[in-house]
Amino acid sequence: MNTLRPIIVSMMAAMSASAAHAATDEGMEEVNKLRTPVSSVSVGAGWSSDDLHELARYNGRDESGIYGLLDFDINKRDEETGTWTRVDGQSVGFSNRSLRYERNRQGSWNYFIEFDQLDSVNPYLYDTDLIGSGTNAQVTGGPVHREQYSQQRKNVEVGMSRYLDKWSKVSLRYKHEDKEGKRAWGANGETKFMVEPIDYQTQEFEALLDYNLDKLQLRAGYLLSLFDNPTESVSLSAEPDDTATPPDNKSHNLFLSGGYDFSDRTRATFKVSRTRDLQDEEFFAVNTSTPSRTSLDGKIDTTRVNFGLVSRLSSQLTVKAKYRYEDRDDKTPQTIFYSSELNQLTSRTTVNGTLEGTYRMQDGVSVTAGVDQENWKRIVTDNPNMAKRRKTDETTVRLSARKSLSETVNGSVRISHAKRDGSDWIPGAADPDIFVNPIQWSDRDRNALRGMLDWYPSDQLSMQFVLQATRDTYDGVGLLGPQDGTSWLASVDSGYALSDEWSLNGWISYSQAKLDQSSQQTDRFDPNEYIQWGIDTEDTSVAIGAGLKGHPSDELEVGANVELARDRSKYPLYTIEVGTSGSPSPLANELPTITYRRAMLKLYAEYDLDEHTGVRLDYRYDRVKNDDWMWSQFNYTGTTVTQLPRESNHFIGLTYYYRGW
Repeated sequence: MNTLRPIIVSMMAAMSASAAHAATDEGMEEVNKLRTPVSSVSVGAGWSSDDLHELARYNGRDESGIYGLLDFDINKRDEETGTWTRVDGQSVGFSNRSLRYERNRQGSWNYFIEFDQLDSVNPYLYDTDLIGSGTNAQVTGGPVHREQYSQQRKNVEVGMSRYLDKWSKVSLRYKHEDKEGKRAWGANGETKFMVEPIDYQTQEFEALLDYNLDKLQLRAGYLLSLFDNPTESVSLSAEPDDTATPPDNKSHNLFLSGGYDFSDRTRATFKVSRTRDLQDEEFFAVNTSTPSRTSLDGKIDTTRVNFGLVSRLSSQLTVKAKYRYEDRDDKTPQTIFYSSELNQLTSRTTVNGTLEGTYRMQDGVSVTAGVDQENWKRIVTDNPNMAKRRKTDETTVRLSARKSLSETVNGSVRISHAKRDGSDWIPGAADPDIFVNPIQWSDRDRNALRGMLDWYPSDQLSMQFVLQATRDTYDGVGLLGPQDGTSWLASVDSGYALSDEWSLNGWISYSQAKLDQSSQQTDRFDPNEYIQWGIDTEDTSVAIGAGLKGHPSDELEVGANVELARDRSKYPLYTIEVGTSGSPSPLANELPTITYRRAMLKLYAEYDLDEHTGVRLDYRYDRVKNDDWMWSQFNYTGTTVTQLPRESNHFIGLTYYYRGW
């Protein structure tokens, strides 16, 4: 027995060494995979069944027919120099395509060129008598015909960066965007239909300098933005004056940002910036009220300061502080236009502050308490129909807790209370006794609650529950505007592993938001009196989805997803007070309910022909229904706007792919 022991020990050592070598080889194989560039290419064709409007807003396939399918991500690495080359293309066969070429050597240099295109389709149909839509001279009274409008953006961007030494790097970037198309419009703010010709050019130039030490990181930058619109105005035969289009403008931005590590427990960050926005294009026509003023001479200087500090004071306590300051100084000179109209200034100052602390207890409970403060100061505009406020302040106090209730259950809860008030109200000049109380300036108390529960009842099943609710109370007795509001949301997400090869997932959510607000309109029997009325808006959303993914065999992967959604908006009206004439309210009836429904089904199957290649089949069905009465028959002078109440589409795609090291 003693003779055999050395032999057994030697055999065990050899087996251990062999296992160790095998483990090392497997580890090195994984490391080599990470170091070796991964490339993929898929090419094929797809068929879309219908011409689309609502469903084609941004998907790049508004027409029925055959589309090319091409996506690629090609990566190469030069082992001798460590230089990476990447060529990437996404949705190349559609009009929402993107292409990018990039080369970089880590710690040395980088350069790239990128192209992006995005088409947006207006989902509404226009039956119009307008002639020359999309030009700068348009005429009404022609034969009625149907038009649909769209816009196309094309971006070209180039950039480079170079390390000057191991501490500093310089980066340059240039971007040029062309936007073309047509946009539904109106003449001089009236209900006379026009179509704006879109031919915008936007340029951006950015220069950055980075400086990084062990504890200090700094970045200085400059951004120049230029906007050019060659179309100054559009004429309409039914209007005596031309209508101006967006004017040329430019913006300069300088900033310095950075961070400093005081220790491994405390870090501070900051950013300081100064922006100057200019709009000095000459007016296309003489301002008869002030002929000497040939341009708006618009100038806005904006100063922003951001500061943040986070410190882990102990293993149990972490504190955070944030400060944000923004001052918008509108230096545009004020001038009379159209005999009595004075251009309004938009100066304002905003200060935000946050202080937060998190304490981790020994029993696994983590408690966070915080306070947020926001202060607004603004210049008072001269809108005669709206009350104004020079200053508003809002303070939010919040408390949250998180705990692992067991090995399979984690939960968190958060409560908060926010109070907003401000300076005295300044009434509109049209009638000092009438206040229209804007929602963003109104006194408001908001109470909010949010709870979340993660549950893992087994290795196969996971579930997440979310419930949140808010209640808003607006204080403004005698003022018109918002009165009170509520909102709440409930959702459930789950995932279930049927086996090693098959899995399920599903989710459902329900949300509701209500707002009671009041307004006014002139009494139709007595123009010197007002009818005050209210509306209880109610928006509800329901969404549900489910998915299945599996591998019937080693070569085959299949999947299915279905999603259903419904949004519903209600507008019940009620009368608050009528004028002294006692005229009946024309708002006694509820406005029609608007319902939007969306259904989507996606199926796919992938079959691996070998280690690197395979084929993929995709099927997608989309359907949308909308009964928005606003757009059922909306009439301009000579033009009717409609929206299709229902739309559906089938899309089938077949691609061949290559994926490999």
